[in-house]
Amino acid sequence: MIEKKTQQALRLASAAALFAVAGLAQAAGQTVAKDPETGALRAPTAAEAQALQGKAASGRQSTAASQPRGLLTGKVNPAPVYHRDGTVEQELDESSQSFSVAVRNADGGIDTACVTGAEAAQAIVKGKKSISKTAKVHAHEHK
Repeated sequence: MIEKKTQQALRLASAAALFAVAGLAQAAGQTVAKDPETGALRAPTAAEAQALQGKAASGRQSTAASQPRGLLTGKVNPAPVYHRDGTVEQELDESSQSFSVAVRNADGGIDTACVTGAEAAQAIVKGKKSISKTAKVHAHEHK
């Protein structure tokens, strides 16, 4: 008799635990809004839910847009490929690309430089950096 009651109690306890876990899993995916007047949590209105989804989507897009993309495939953060002979193949992104930049100087001549990365090239073109002070200038002749 005691064994039956113990088994029944264990079944009830395990069922309650399963319901609690299911409830937590469901709660983890819920979206709520805070009522501005009462401060209580409630289900969002349709307009609030749409605005929240828009913010989440734009956040995902801006994160993906800021990641380096491979120049050949366009993949975000391309992974290196390790070959059996020990060589490693890596798809490069724009940060490793060389840019030739030419700007007109104060006396009317043209200064040229090769720099690594689009940001460095844009900084020279927009006048934020001079060619002589650019840190990523390549050392080779320009003809």
